[in-house]
Amino acid sequence: MKKLNFACGNNIRDGWDNCDWQETNRKAITHTHRETLKGKGVIFCDANKFPYSFKDNVYDYILLRQCLTLFDNPRKVLVELHRISKNKAIIHIEVAHYSNKGAYTDLDAKHWFNEQSFVKFIGHNCRINEKNIFELIELKLIPTKIGRFIPEIFRRSLSLFINGLYSQIHVDLKIIK
Repeated sequence: MKKLNFACGNNIRDGWDNCDWQETNRKAITHTHRETLKGKGVIFCDANKFPYSFKDNVYDYILLRQCLTLFDNPRKVLVELHRISKNKAIIHIEVAHYSNKGAYTDLDAKHWFNEQSFVKFIGHNCRINEKNIFELIELKLIPTKIGRFIPEIFRRSLSLFINGLYSQIHVDLKIIK
């Protein structure tokens, strides 16, 4: 199983292809991290420049953790990751929920997401002549510590009026080719 840790930062995973869009992560690494990276190599890939330098149909699983908010065009990023994925591959996405103040702490963040962002993306949201290239396998809202005290059946409705009930969104998309 070929796995890609996309926009990995310092989260290097053994047995994975690790790539990051910040070339400085490879150059300005502390001594501790240099030892961690020794022999593992991090592939540089500017996530905002298309197409990526990966071959078609390579990966079975791609992980995007807390990075989709930083890219210029998240839709293009996901379509490009589709290209480098095999049929039926999984793309796992983790992003901060827009209602959590943590979603706004990175000055470089350009986009914010709620659960409907991904539902609309899969359904193409009024885009004409686009075929489905992704299937939504799972969409999970991760509650905050406070949100855990409110039963899920009420939490969804209350989150429309009260911010801070959800911290993250985890999404699994299956590739359709």
